[in-house]
Amino acid sequence: MVTAILFLVIALAIAAGILMLSAKLGAGFTPKFPISIATVIVEFIAAAIVSWLLSMVLGAGTMSSLVSLVVVFLLYAAISNALLKKPDGGQMGFGKACLVTLIQIVIEIVLGVIVVIIFGAAFFGMLSGAMMH
Repeated sequence: MVTAILFLVIALAIAAGILMLSAKLGAGFTPKFPISIATVIVEFIAAAIVSWLLSMVLGAGTMSSLVSLVVVFLLYAAISNALLKKPDGGQMGFGKACLVTLIQIVIEIVLGVIVVIIFGAAFFGMLSGAMMH
Protein backbone atom coordinates (compact mmCIF):
# COMPACT_ATOMS: atom_id res chain seq x y z
CA MET A 1 0.00 0.00 0.00
CA VAL A 2 2.80 2.40 0.92
CA THR A 3 4.60 1.56 -2.31
CA ALA A 4 1.49 2.34 -4.37
CA ILE A 5 1.01 5.69 -2.63
CA LEU A 6 4.69 6.55 -3.08
CA PHE A 7 4.48 5.61 -6.78
CA LEU A 8 1.36 7.78 -7.18
CA VAL A 9 3.01 10.78 -5.51
CA ILE A 10 6.14 10.44 -7.68
CA ALA A 11 4.06 9.99 -10.85
CA LEU A 12 1.99 13.09 -10.02
CA ALA A 13 5.13 15.14 -9.37
CA ILE A 14 6.67 14.04 -12.68
CA ALA A 15 3.43 14.70 -14.59
CA ALA A 16 3.13 18.15 -13.00
CA GLY A 17 6.74 18.90 -13.91
CA ILE A 18 6.09 17.86 -17.51
CA LEU A 19 3.01 20.10 -17.61
CA MET A 20 5.00 23.01 -16.19
CA LEU A 21 7.74 22.52 -18.81
CA SER A 22 5.13 22.20 -21.57
CA ALA A 23 3.45 25.45 -20.50
CA LYS A 24 6.82 27.22 -20.42
CA LEU A 25 7.69 25.99 -23.93
CA GLY A 26 4.23 26.38 -25.47
CA ALA A 27 2.68 29.36 -23.71
CA GLY A 28 5.69 31.25 -22.39
CA PHE A 29 4.95 31.00 -18.67
CA THR A 30 5.45 28.47 -15.90
CA PRO A 31 2.39 27.67 -13.77
CA LYS A 32 2.77 27.05 -10.05
CA PHE A 33 3.41 23.46 -8.93
CA PRO A 34 0.19 22.97 -6.87
CA ILE A 35 -2.08 24.12 -9.73
CA SER A 36 -0.11 21.90 -12.11
CA ILE A 37 -0.75 18.88 -9.87
CA ALA A 38 -4.46 19.76 -9.66
CA THR A 39 -4.61 20.14 -13.45
CA VAL A 40 -2.96 16.76 -13.99
CA ILE A 41 -5.39 15.07 -11.57
CA VAL A 42 -8.43 16.68 -13.26
CA GLU A 43 -7.10 15.74 -16.72
CA PHE A 44 -6.55 12.12 -15.67
CA ILE A 45 -9.98 11.71 -14.09
CA ALA A 46 -11.79 13.44 -16.98
CA ALA A 47 -9.87 11.43 -19.59
CA ALA A 48 -10.67 8.15 -17.82
CA ILE A 49 -14.38 8.97 -17.67
CA VAL A 50 -14.58 10.18 -21.28
CA SER A 51 -12.57 7.22 -22.60
CA TRP A 52 -14.79 4.80 -20.72
CA LEU A 53 -17.96 6.48 -21.99
CA LEU A 54 -16.68 6.52 -25.59
CA SER A 55 -15.73 2.85 -25.39
CA MET A 56 -19.25 2.05 -24.18
CA VAL A 57 -20.85 4.05 -27.00
CA LEU A 58 -18.48 3.23 -29.86
CA GLY A 59 -17.26 -0.20 -28.79
CA ALA A 60 -13.73 -1.48 -29.29
CA GLY A 61 -11.77 -0.89 -32.45
CA THR A 62 -9.45 1.39 -34.31
CA MET A 63 -12.05 4.04 -35.07
CA SER A 64 -13.16 4.34 -31.45
CA SER A 65 -9.52 4.60 -30.38
CA LEU A 66 -8.89 7.43 -32.83
CA VAL A 67 -12.05 9.27 -31.76
CA SER A 68 -11.07 8.80 -28.12
CA LEU A 69 -7.55 10.11 -28.82
CA VAL A 70 -8.88 13.29 -30.46
CA VAL A 71 -11.53 13.87 -27.79
CA VAL A 72 -9.06 13.35 -24.93
CA PHE A 73 -6.54 15.69 -26.61
CA LEU A 74 -9.19 18.42 -26.88
CA LEU A 75 -10.31 17.71 -23.30
CA TYR A 76 -6.73 18.09 -22.00
CA ALA A 77 -6.40 21.37 -23.90
CA ALA A 78 -9.72 22.68 -22.52
CA ILE A 79 -8.79 21.74 -18.94
CA SER A 80 -5.31 23.28 -19.31
CA ASN A 81 -6.85 26.45 -20.72
CA ALA A 82 -9.34 26.66 -17.87
CA LEU A 83 -7.01 25.87 -14.96
CA LEU A 84 -3.58 27.17 -15.97
CA LYS A 85 -3.62 30.94 -15.73
CA LYS A 86 -1.03 33.33 -17.12
CA PRO A 87 0.80 35.49 -14.55
CA ASP A 88 -1.66 38.33 -15.23
CA GLY A 89 -4.54 35.99 -14.33
CA GLY A 90 -5.95 35.54 -17.84
CA GLN A 91 -6.37 32.38 -19.82
CA MET A 92 -3.67 31.31 -22.25
CA GLY A 93 -6.14 30.73 -25.07
CA PHE A 94 -7.30 27.44 -26.58
CA GLY A 95 -4.72 27.46 -29.39
CA LYS A 96 -1.82 27.78 -26.95
CA ALA A 97 -3.48 25.18 -24.72
CA CYS A 98 -3.50 22.79 -27.70
CA LEU A 99 0.21 23.47 -28.23
CA VAL A 100 0.91 22.90 -24.52
CA THR A 101 -1.02 19.62 -24.67
CA LEU A 102 0.86 18.51 -27.79
CA ILE A 103 4.22 19.26 -26.16
CA GLN A 104 3.07 17.46 -23.01
CA ILE A 105 2.13 14.34 -24.97
CA VAL A 106 5.38 14.34 -26.98
CA ILE A 107 7.46 14.61 -23.78
CA GLU A 108 5.45 11.78 -22.18
CA ILE A 109 5.94 9.56 -25.24
CA VAL A 110 9.69 10.22 -25.33
CA LEU A 111 10.02 9.50 -21.60
CA GLY A 112 7.89 6.37 -22.00
CA VAL A 113 10.13 5.06 -24.79
CA ILE A 114 13.25 5.76 -22.72
CA VAL A 115 11.79 3.93 -19.71
CA VAL A 116 10.77 0.96 -21.85
CA ILE A 117 14.25 0.77 -23.38
CA ILE A 118 15.96 0.96 -19.99
CA PHE A 119 13.69 -1.55 -18.26
CA GLY A 120 13.51 -3.75 -21.35
CA ALA A 121 17.28 -3.95 -21.53
CA ALA A 122 17.47 -4.70 -17.82
CA PHE A 123 14.77 -7.37 -18.10
CA PHE A 124 16.36 -9.10 -21.08
CA GLY A 125 19.76 -8.85 -19.41
CA MET A 126 18.39 -10.64 -16.34
CA LEU A 127 16.60 -13.15 -18.56
CA SER A 128 19.70 -14.00 -20.54
CA GLY A 129 21.72 -14.25 -17.32
CA ALA A 130 19.16 -16.66 -15.90
CA MET A 131 19.28 -18.79 -19.05
CA MET A 132 23.06 -19.11 -18.84
CA HIS A 133 22.86 -20.85 -15.46
